[in-house]
Amino acid sequence: MPKCPKCDKEVYFAERVTSLGKDWHRPCLKCEKCNKTLSAGSHAEHDGKPYCNNPCYSALFGPKDTSWDTLEHVVILSFSEVISFPQGLAVEEPKATHSSRA
Repeated sequence: MPKCPKCDKEVYFAERVTSLGKDWHRPCLKCEKCNKTLSAGSHAEHDGKPYCNNPCYSALFGPKDTSWDTLEHVVILSFSEVISFPQGLAVEEPKATHSSRA
């Protein structure tokens, strides 16, 4: 008889839900982060553990948002508009990178 990967107890046919290639007790198939009960095939997995797709899996393992708080250096070139920056962001004056030829 298979054992549930969460509680390590035997899983009987009547209480079984199969997901991630294993048999689980229905109440044991929960998101590792938020503890939400999941249904087979409607979740993501990481290292063999189930996670709800949104928001947990996306927040933990998805692409990270690039925000002003995480940028180390920003280069913006604009000759036709005023650009405002978040308060506290240090902005350097542009330096000439070419010389004009006469």
